[in-house]
Amino acid sequence: MNANVSIATARNWERLHVDISKKLTKRANKQMSQKHFFPLEYIENRKNIQIITDIVNAIFNNGIDTYSALYTIAVKQLIQANIYQLPHVQKVLSEYEYKIDDFLYNIQIPTDERDLLGVVYQSLSLEGEKNQKGSYYTPKKVVQNMMSCVFLENEQKLLDPCCGSGSFLLSAQGNPSQIYGMDNDFLAVFICKINLLLKYSEEVFIPQIYCGDFLQDDIFNMNIPIFHEQFEYIITNPPWGAVCVNNSIFEITSKESFSCFYVKAFGLLKEKGCIRFLFPESILNVKAHRDIREFILSHGSLDSITLYTGMFSGVTTKYIDIEASKNNPTEKINIYSAESLFCIDRKNFYNTENRVFNFQDDTDSEIISQVKQKGAYTLKNSIWALGVVTGNNKEKLLIENSKTSEAIYTGKEILPYVLKKPVKHIEYNRNEFQQVAKEEIYRAEEKLVYKFISNKLVFAYDNNQSLFLNSANILIPKIPNMSIKTVMAFLNSELYQYLYLVLFSEIKILKGNLLELPFAKISSEKNEEISFYVDRIIAGDYSGHSNVQDIIYDIFEINKTQRKHIKEKLNGTFN
Repeated sequence: MNANVSIATARNWERLHVDISKKLTKRANKQMSQKHFFPLEYIENRKNIQIITDIVNAIFNNGIDTYSALYTIAVKQLIQANIYQLPHVQKVLSEYEYKIDDFLYNIQIPTDERDLLGVVYQSLSLEGEKNQKGSYYTPKKVVQNMMSCVFLENEQKLLDPCCGSGSFLLSAQGNPSQIYGMDNDFLAVFICKINLLLKYSEEVFIPQIYCGDFLQDDIFNMNIPIFHEQFEYIITNPPWGAVCVNNSIFEITSKESFSCFYVKAFGLLKEKGCIRFLFPESILNVKAHRDIREFILSHGSLDSITLYTGMFSGVTTKYIDIEASKNNPTEKINIYSAESLFCIDRKNFYNTENRVFNFQDDTDSEIISQVKQKGAYTLKNSIWALGVVTGNNKEKLLIENSKTSEAIYTGKEILPYVLKKPVKHIEYNRNEFQQVAKEEIYRAEEKLVYKFISNKLVFAYDNNQSLFLNSANILIPKIPNMSIKTVMAFLNSELYQYLYLVLFSEIKILKGNLLELPFAKISSEKNEEISFYVDRIIAGDYSGHSNVQDIIYDIFEINKTQRKHIKEKLNGTFN
């Protein structure tokens, strides 16, 4: 069984007699990828691209193993720097019993590439290997930005616990005795040592770079000096998406590797020291990362969050960096983006149950506080369900209707208030599906359905006992003195779109987030008025849509200035 497929999924495939081998072949599984890629944004000098490409092609075409290739290039670099024969350099090389490849040794190499070995190593590594380890090297501009906070003075020390080939360490200003690194990739550790020897070619030293698993507490690790030091600076790009199996890091229930690295690194930080990590953007709002957000907020001071644009080779996830310090928490947090710098209140991060790092300004905080004060109910007593999970949409979904099939809606057919005409049909045999909700939910006299994958709330009304695919979720709300149509009006309103945006910033409409939305106590007359306009909208008369918006704004006493702010946020025109 492939380790990258969940046990539950595998069991469902087996129950449904699905050909697992075909499923695995078709899955977009980067962890199994045999592709190589060239990290262009990691190149120091663009004029070297062709030379480095020739080097990599020579290694592939001549079947030179990675160890020998990197060792050969390293030796040639050390000779060109006139330090190859020095005793401390020879001592480092003696730890690695690799052979020089004569063919590669005679190929031209650039002399102005700070991490030539790292570029070559990244180009030789399979995408699947990098994905499994969560190890992708950091672009130069990101490294420079993150290292801008580092000023090594006197005996101050810098640590990169996931140093790779040393991009962060090479950007440090100081002497090599102040620089420490660790990585579990012994080839990366070798490269990092060579890079430091080349950078500090006039110094006599043994690089303090160690091979081992930073997250393990075994005897080998405890003999590494890093774990007996305290550091003024800890800067790194940790692995993303790997699983931490070390149960000693109890604060991290998710076992997410980058969270475990942060917690353990924070323990090595000196008082008033600075820690800065590069994270995937998902750390800001995904529920699974509540544990690390909670840790960051409750330990030391969260000083800044930097939002980056663009991607880097092999990574399709947006990324940010978080800078914190071992100080008393500050009230304000700096948010840096390509366009601007602004400050937000630390208390804003406590506005959601999952401690979402959302970027609210003073007006946002004012509106949210106002809505919460008016809130009397939530959707907690409501009925929730998932649409049909067929287990094989290609086989189960039909384009043509038949005597024994019925229409099934997907998320694409869900519009605000109403449903488009369905384009798919299905033979509704419940026992043949991977997952289904209770029959009485699908066949309820009234229900709301909403898009699951969406950057905005889109709720529609169904009173035809229709079926829905799992790209749609089902809600039967239970809020005192509110009809199902009135609840839908609230959820489709500008105000609630805005609340979801500023509180959660999710591209999925999650039940946990919807449960946090507050609903006001309204009169029977107000309920009837809203329901009246909703009936007209469902019938195709949208003339009362603005009336519904105004009623909901008035219920929460949202003034004209606040409404203008909300509209600007929703339209993306807010500066």
